[in-house]
Amino acid sequence: MKGASQRIVAALFAVVLMTGPAAAQEQVERSFAVALIRDIMTAVNHGNWTGNYTVLRDYAAPEFSAANDPTRLAGLFTPVREAGLDMLPVLVTEPEILQAKIAAGGQQMRLTGYFPTRPQHFSFDMVLVNEGRRWVLLDISVGAFDPISVPAPDPSAEAQTDPDPETEAE
Repeated sequence: MKGASQRIVAALFAVVLMTGPAAAQEQVERSFAVALIRDIMTAVNHGNWTGNYTVLRDYAAPEFSAANDPTRLAGLFTPVREAGLDMLPVLVTEPEILQAKIAAGGQQMRLTGYFPTRPQHFSFDMVLVNEGRRWVLLDISVGAFDPISVPAPDPSAEAQTDPDPETEAE
């Protein structure tokens, strides 16, 4: 009996190993993606308010740090900083995630979307790499744009396309 239960445990462990990582590579759990996005956007916001992007740089992947000293980052974020954009609302607003996928054999994640805040929306496009047990920033683009207004459906157009059941021919 003991040998049979060890084989069952070993078989279950093998199934978990075969299915777990493959499933995780195809999809990013929403709450995890939101936490990563907010974390990075907060670091960008702190850099914008202080003009010091050292924490963002040191918090990122070694490739990002090597390519971007704090002075270069300050130059890249000048338009966002000069616009005086306060990104603090991203901490309490649910983002619209347009893309959240893992690629490169589970080693890269791309998160793209925006925060529907007022008076402007904040967009983000981030590439992260898996460094050990952490996802760290490899590339980022952020900005602001005017809110998207979705036109209301035209009731007259709807009436023309939906026939009245009482006047429908049999």
